[in-house]
Amino acid sequence: MIAFNNQFSLASDVMCSDKSLSHRALMAAAISDGPVTVTNLTLSQDVRSTCNALCALGADLRFTDDKTVTVHPILQPPQHTVTVDCGNSGTTARLLAGLCAGLGVHARFVGDESLSRRPMERLIGPLRHMGADIRPAKGCLFEIFPSRLHGADIVAEVNSAQVKSAVIFAALFAESVTTYTEILPTRNHTELLLQHMGADVQTDGLAVTVRCGRPHAAPITLPNDPSAAAFSAALALLCGRDVLLTNVLLNGRRLGFYDVLQQAGARITYRNTRTVMGELVGDIAVQAGPIGPLHCTNLQAVCGIDEITLLAVMALFVRGTHTFCGVGELRHKECDRIEAIRHIVDICGQQCLFDGNNLTITSNGAVPSKLRFKTFGDHRIAMCEAVLCIASGCGCTDSAPYDISHPNFLAALGISPMRLGLIGTHIQRSVSPRLQTYLAMCAGVCCTYELLPLSADVTDDQLLEIIRQMDGLNVTMPFKCRVARLLGADVPSVNTVGKGFAPLSTDGYGLVHPLRKQGVCFEGQPLWIVGAGGAAEACITELLKYGCRLQVINRTAAHAQALRSKYALPSQVSSPVGVLTFVPECDFEQSLVLPDSCRFVFVAAYMGHSGVAKQAAERGLTVVDGLQMNYAQGAMGFSLWTGTPIQDDYEGYLQYIRKFNYI
Repeated sequence: MIAFNNQFSLASDVMCSDKSLSHRALMAAAISDGPVTVTNLTLSQDVRSTCNALCALGADLRFTDDKTVTVHPILQPPQHTVTVDCGNSGTTARLLAGLCAGLGVHARFVGDESLSRRPMERLIGPLRHMGADIRPAKGCLFEIFPSRLHGADIVAEVNSAQVKSAVIFAALFAESVTTYTEILPTRNHTELLLQHMGADVQTDGLAVTVRCGRPHAAPITLPNDPSAAAFSAALALLCGRDVLLTNVLLNGRRLGFYDVLQQAGARITYRNTRTVMGELVGDIAVQAGPIGPLHCTNLQAVCGIDEITLLAVMALFVRGTHTFCGVGELRHKECDRIEAIRHIVDICGQQCLFDGNNLTITSNGAVPSKLRFKTFGDHRIAMCEAVLCIASGCGCTDSAPYDISHPNFLAALGISPMRLGLIGTHIQRSVSPRLQTYLAMCAGVCCTYELLPLSADVTDDQLLEIIRQMDGLNVTMPFKCRVARLLGADVPSVNTVGKGFAPLSTDGYGLVHPLRKQGVCFEGQPLWIVGAGGAAEACITELLKYGCRLQVINRTAAHAQALRSKYALPSQVSSPVGVLTFVPECDFEQSLVLPDSCRFVFVAAYMGHSGVAKQAAERGLTVVDGLQMNYAQGAMGFSLWTGTPIQDDYEGYLQYIRKFNYI
């Protein structure tokens, strides 16, 4: 999870080159008649998928740095079956389908779970019309078999630049002329790029005509991405900042977002315009100022489909009714983005209506803070929610796959979050990300909290490298003792490490603090400790500081004896006033009978039931549970990592996790 604050400085020098052009430049270069050098490439995860797929098809990509690559084209298409892994990228899948059909390759296209749900029928029909043998297939997106292509007259059934581009790439290998006619004008990067490279591609209104022939080798320099720049522009407007976004692609078919905002009164101007490879490029100047209700036409939606969600987020900050026409295509993106918008609007307490094609949002302009959103695994939803959280002053979201499309997203917003996390083996169900996100929201600290599952046989060097990369880490089994040894800790077992303080265990504080909060008198008292693991031992050392008399009880008697010997504990303690159990519910735990002298119990487990806790509740005894311990430990760790005071707000945390159905 990631928590944001509103302390940011828009970094206009950290830009992301255009993702749409990056895909197309690599593909066009891979079928050109010689090596092509592409500069200012964006190596997002989606573009990496295209790079890997082209290499599998026989292209040779040689990187000078992260933004410069020389593409040596596919000289001889592979004769064997190629698996084309498209990852999360619909652009990779659809455009390479046309290219593979043209090359006559036998290819199986696969992708991640999100991509596997996206519609591919819209692609299969037009390519079949050209003679391509492309079929839906079990276990993959689709399969293409070698075939000879012929030209065709194709009329678009959906507004899709990806389908159009697939047809254009296939048409470069067809035996006669192909014409593709659109319903509304979609982005025309493929046509302009291939014209720049000397391919016989002509445009006339909504029609594109393509004749057979490979493009010629020509250097390609890519401008920056207007879709990526939109997030900086939105944040600037919402927070009353000015920003200048330089060297941005200004193709009119990509500016729907900016057109809608200009209509709403935003002071957005284009400067230093020039033509590069047939594309208009320039700077976008955004000046602070109020905006009115947002209204998006069908054409503007086509020209800014990827930014509709961002416009919807901006609408929440503006009082009034906002309309977005022709946005039904959003249901077929990485997730159902209409459903994602509904989720965002609902969490913010506003109203949303979708009639199947048009979206209406009604807002009072007041966005609450301390929000938690689902990203639906969609990179653009995650980025939109980040803008919302920052602009609202404080907030959080869950896992944030920004690098799918924008590797420098947070840096572009001028944000450098602290990196916090948890290492262990079986940590998928940990509540720590929720707790740390809540603490970060309350403290106004921008941070990420990552689950870092590791195998038990990870090397010491690998462990130390992970610790070095993070600003703070929680440590759980089986690494507590190992990390203590590697870092030279003064205690045998640690669960909290970070910069600026010695490794330590917060178990003792996590026990004592909630006991005191509940008014439990434990100092100098006889107590039973159930369990003999690391947490039990850490609490033994803490309770001995308070003069407690302790008896250790464990299913494995030898383990209990080892702790008794190590800390010179008596074998028996009569009439305990408290029983503290550090074992999960099991036959052994359920068989324990609370003595009559018992006045309170502490149960470290919080993910299940407890026989001890049930007995205590039936007798009306005080029960302190592991969730309270977990909160106290987490609050102490967060304070050490961030230099902020320990937050004593367990009740607020309970309300938070109940609100979002965590418990």
